[in-house]
This record gives sequence, structure tokens and C-alpha cells, in this order.
Amino acid sequence: MTEIKKGAGKEITVDEMGLAFAKIMTIFTVIGIVLMVLPAIFYFMGINQYVPLTEAYKYWRQSASDFWLNVTGRQVTGYSWIFDHLDKTDCLSMIGVLVLMITPLLAMLAGAVKAENKTYRTLLLIAAVEFIASILVKSIAAAAGGAKKATKLVKK
Repeated sequence: MTEIKKGAGKEITVDEMGLAFAKIMTIFTVIGIVLMVLPAIFYFMGINQYVPLTEAYKYWRQSASDFWLNVTGRQVTGYSWIFDHLDKTDCLSMIGVLVLMITPLLAMLAGAVKAENKTYRTLLLIAAVEFIASILVKSIAAAAGGAKKATKLVKK
């Protein structure tokens, strides 16, 4: 147990599992936000864009498939277009989104490693497996036919 002094002499006790979880959440959230915001700043400055900002706003209210068809001239499915264009600032910012997406998983795994109680360790590992499964189901469904199908599969 670690004691943390907070304010008017009050002490809060946090176990190693909670500290590990909180530290990972804090560190990777900051990293994810930085990795998302920095390329976005360059994107809005007009530097090395995949989708020119002047074109993006014209089609913003359309469905994702219509947006990509009108802006890039190609039908986009899945997420491969992001990895195909990581040299572009608007796609590079998606790395930050990816880091933010996996941050809870990393925190659960860190908490499970530090958990002294087998029940907490088991619950955190079950939550981590469910987290991975939900990402895989949505990714597979998105690649197979889009977000609407992915949402329907997850709801079932």
C-alpha cells in the first residue's frame, strides 16, 4: 500500500494495482493526445495533407463511404487507408487515436500484473480479453461491410 497525502493532512491509501492502472492511464493518455494533436495542428496549417481541408468541409455531412468517394475518388473500407498514408498529417494523427484506444487495455494489464488479489487479477484479465474481443469484432465487421454492420454484431 502506498499512502498519498492530499490537502489538509488527509491521507489516501492506494494499492499497487490502483497506482499501476492510474499511471498507465495517465502516461498513455498524454502520449495519445500529443500524438493526435501535433499532426492535427500541422494538418490545419495545410502541411502535407492527404485530404485537403478545403475539400473535407464540402463533404463532411455525407456518409463515410460517400465522403471518401467524393474526396479521394475511391471507395474506402476498413482502416488500411490510414496505414497506407502515414506520411500525411491527417492520417498520422490516427496513431494518437490508436494509442488512446488501447490505453485502457494497457492499464488493465498493468493492474493485473500488480494485483495481489487473485480475484482482481482474474477480473482484470477477463476485462482485457473482452476489450480485445470487442475491438476484433468491430474491426472484422468494419472490414467486411462497415460500421453499421459492426455495431449490429456487437449489440447481438
